[in-house]
Amino acid sequence: MSDLTIKMQELVKRCQAILDAMFSREPRSASPKTQVEYERQAQQLLQRARHVEGGLFYVVQSTTSASTFRKRLIALEHFIRTQQKQLARQLNAPVVQAAEILHIRLFSQLKNLQTLQRLRKDGMTGQRAKRRSKRQALAGLPDNWRIALCKRAASGQYLFPLIVLALTGCRPAELVSGVHLWRRKDETTGKVLIHFSIAGAKVKAEQGQPVRTITYDAKDPHPFVIVVNELLDAQPEPQVFAQISSAVNLTVEIRRLARSLWPKHKQPITSYCFRHQFAADLKANGDDEATSRGLGHISAETRRVYGTANQASKRYRLRPLRIEVERSVKPRRRGPCTKWRNEPAQ
Repeated sequence: MSDLTIKMQELVKRCQAILDAMFSREPRSASPKTQVEYERQAQQLLQRARHVEGGLFYVVQSTTSASTFRKRLIALEHFIRTQQKQLARQLNAPVVQAAEILHIRLFSQLKNLQTLQRLRKDGMTGQRAKRRSKRQALAGLPDNWRIALCKRAASGQYLFPLIVLALTGCRPAELVSGVHLWRRKDETTGKVLIHFSIAGAKVKAEQGQPVRTITYDAKDPHPFVIVVNELLDAQPEPQVFAQISSAVNLTVEIRRLARSLWPKHKQPITSYCFRHQFAADLKANGDDEATSRGLGHISAETRRVYGTANQASKRYRLRPLRIEVERSVKPRRRGPCTKWRNEPAQ
């Protein structure tokens, strides 16, 4: 065995020891699309690190956004893990090709791992920008802003998707998948009901509602319910499938319409403003768990970041009859907060 091979084997062991110290188990497998994005971002970070003083540590830290810092860290972790497996396979091959180049790559891997270890230990060291809540965009808008915006969109292709956004608070990505709505008489109560069925866009084993159904009384006098009834009346059967081709195009159109209506409004109006307004209306109705169900959440904690009850529409508040989901909502944690996750409550 050559001296170079011995040095490379030692490098692999050192790299693996650092990985084992940082990670006690294998992470959940990401989708192929996510893996490609991780690799692209990691390669970009490593390329920039070659040309700046401070190298990789400085490049990853060069942000005021905590979420950006975390995304960079996750991308690097995934890329370095993948690299480690590839390098180990090359070294263990019957014939080691380009041993000198492999040695250089192993040495770079060790340096990157040491930097990753330091980043994980130190965390984000720079000053964090103050996060602005998207629900603040609702401040200063008129009580009927949703109706005014939909009226402005009446001659375009997005009128009905905007009404569905308003009545369900669904995510733009959920509209891309499509929202099924239908009208039917309830045999128990005798009421005619309008149902919206939404397939969740952010669903994992312990996250999100796979499907949620939001139901309105067909006699609800809200202008949006009236429009939906008119649309269903025009169908051979009282059902329709609402769908858009692009969430980005929808948001661009909403911003354009909002600028034409309120050119002096400080914050951009996006599709998520409908979601925040929907949450505000539900909170004002007094059923907090219904808010979580309506937003498609499995944890009651998440609803805190959405619209507040005092932002609810006074004249045009939405009042769904019921909201049904597949998973129960986990209640909010009670008791004293702690600064560190592993620190016991005092």
